[in-house]
Amino acid sequence: MSLFAVLLEPTSLLAVSVLVLSLLWWRSTRRPPGLPPGPGPALPLLGHLHLLDKDPRPKFREWRRQYGDVFSLYMGGQLVVVLNGYHVIKEALVKNADVFSDRPYSFLNDRIDENKGLVGTSGTHWKEQRKVSLEILREMGLGKNVLAEKVQEEVTYYIKALNSFEGRPADVEEMTHKSVSNNIGSIVFGKRFEYDDPTFTHNLKCMDENIKIIGANAVINFFPWLEYLPGDLFKLKLALANVALVENQLSHPQIKAHVDTYSDGDAKDFIHAYIREIRKREESGQPTTIDEENLVKVIGDLFNAGTETTATAIRWALVFFLHNPDVQDKCYDEIQRVVGTERAPSMRDKPELTYLEATIMEVLRRANVVPFALQHGLSRDVTFHGYTIPKDAVVLPFQETALSDPEMWEEPTAFRPERFIGADGKLLKPDPFIPFGIGRRVCLGEPLARMELFLYLATMIQHFRFLPPEDGQLPSLEGILALTHSPKPFMVRAIPRE
Repeated sequence: MSLFAVLLEPTSLLAVSVLVLSLLWWRSTRRPPGLPPGPGPALPLLGHLHLLDKDPRPKFREWRRQYGDVFSLYMGGQLVVVLNGYHVIKEALVKNADVFSDRPYSFLNDRIDENKGLVGTSGTHWKEQRKVSLEILREMGLGKNVLAEKVQEEVTYYIKALNSFEGRPADVEEMTHKSVSNNIGSIVFGKRFEYDDPTFTHNLKCMDENIKIIGANAVINFFPWLEYLPGDLFKLKLALANVALVENQLSHPQIKAHVDTYSDGDAKDFIHAYIREIRKREESGQPTTIDEENLVKVIGDLFNAGTETTATAIRWALVFFLHNPDVQDKCYDEIQRVVGTERAPSMRDKPELTYLEATIMEVLRRANVVPFALQHGLSRDVTFHGYTIPKDAVVLPFQETALSDPEMWEEPTAFRPERFIGADGKLLKPDPFIPFGIGRRVCLGEPLARMELFLYLATMIQHFRFLPPEDGQLPSLEGILALTHSPKPFMVRAIPRE
C-alpha cells in the first residue's frame, strides 16, 4: 500500500491532522528568540492559562521574582507581555507613549462596545474622542468649584441616607454606587436620580453585573469560539442584553430629549455639548468620529469608569476605618480643628486637611482598586529592555507592583497614612503612587474622583463614627477581583456624632 493510501486511512488521517494542528499551534505559541522570558512551553489551545488561578496576581508576583520586571506568557494563542514596577511601567507608558498607547483587539470590546467610544478605541478615533470629552468635562467644571458644589449637594443626600439606618448595621454598597453614579448623571444628563428610582436602580444593576461578567469571563477574549457553545456559559448574551437595556432605557432617551430641545448657547451638560460638537463637524463636512453612535458608547464609558472605581474606593475606606479606628479618630480630630461642625467641608479646606488627604492616598494605595491597568497595544514592533515585542502582543501593566513594591514602600501591606506626610507636616506624593494610571491613557476622571473622595469622606467622618456590627465582625481585607478589586460584602454601623 502506498504512503498516500495509508495517509487516507481514517485513523491515520486523524493522527496526521492532530499532528499538523499541534505543530501549527506550537509554532504560533512557542517563545521566539528575543521575547521576554516566562513560564515553560505553552500548551495547545490553553497556552499558560492552566497555570493561573481565578486571581492571577499571586502567580504574576512569583513570575516577576523568577523572570524579572518584563515577562511574557501565552493566554490561549495570544502573547501577553506583563510590565512590573513603577520604573518599567513609566518607561513604557510615558517615555515610549507613542508605541504603547494603543488598545489591542479585544473580542469582548468588539462585541460589547463595537469598537466605539473612548475606553477601547485607538489611534485617531481615540484621540478625537478623548480630546472632545476632556474639553467638555472641563467646560462642565472638572476641577472647578462649580462641579464641587454639585458633588457637595449629592453628598448631602448620601448623608441623609446613612442617617436613615439610625446606627443599625447596613451594607452600603448599592447606596454608595447610586450616589457616586448621580455625580456622573449630573455631568452627563444634567440631572440626578432618586435612590429608589426603579429604572435607575435596574440600569446600575446591569452595569455592575457587566463589570463582574467581563472580569470573571475575560478568557473568552482568547477563545472567541466559546461564544457558540450551547447556552450562555460565559454570560456573553446576558452582558449584551444588559448593554442594550441600559442604552435603550437611559442613553438613547436622554440623547433624543437633548436633540429635540437643543438650542445654541452655553452647554448645560455633557450630552448638550457633544451634540454641539456633532453639529459643528456636520457643518464643516470634515471626517470625524464625533457622532451619536460614539456618544452612546462614551456615555457608557463615563458611567462605568466614573462610578465603579470611586464607589469601590469609598467602601474600601470604610473597611480600613473599621480595622484602624485610630486613623478614623485622627481624621475626625483634624476635621474638627479645621472645619468644625457648623458647616460642611469644602474643597477650600483640602490644603489644611493633610491627614485626611494622606488617608485617602493610603486607601487608594493599599486597596489597589485597579491592580491591572487596561490592556495596552502597540503601534509597531518595539525593542524594550533588550527584548523584541511584536506589534500583535497584548501589554499588561501590573499596576499593583508600583503601589506595593517593598523596594518603594516600607511595610507595603501595612495601612499607614503617615507615609504620605513629610517631616515638615506637608503632603508627599511619591512617584510610584499611580492609582489612576500613568501616561496618555491615565484616567480621564482623576480630578473628579479625587474631589469626590475628599468631599464624601470628609463629610462622612464629620457626621458619623463608623463601627462594625455589635458582634464585632470586621470585614475581610481580602477583596474580590473582577475588572476592579472590590471589598467582599460587609456590614457597618454609621453612628451619628454628638
